[in-house]
Amino acid sequence: MIEIKLDGKTFPVRATMRAWKRFEDNTGKKVAEVDSNDVTLIPELVYYFVQEGCKAQGMAFEMDVDDFLGLIEIADLPALSKTVADCMGNQKKARAKASR
Repeated sequence: MIEIKLDGKTFPVRATMRAWKRFEDNTGKKVAEVDSNDVTLIPELVYYFVQEGCKAQGMAFEMDVDDFLGLIEIADLPALSKTVADCMGNQKKARAKASR
């Protein structure tokens, strides 16, 4: 599982359709529209992916989105973008292998 480290804490990250839907329902934005024009959207998307990662690992995750965003420093943004790309890319690769 992919992980991300923020403010000295390590979080599992898992891209699921539930996380995708929660992000879209709560932000009113489509995941397909997430880009560097609004730097708050990628960290918020990661929040929902972390919720799913923790659930999959049986870990408690009781942080709200505002508290989660408070862990993120501006210098973390490139790592967050890479994490989203890796997480979504790995999902596609895994499905491609499974369908062979």
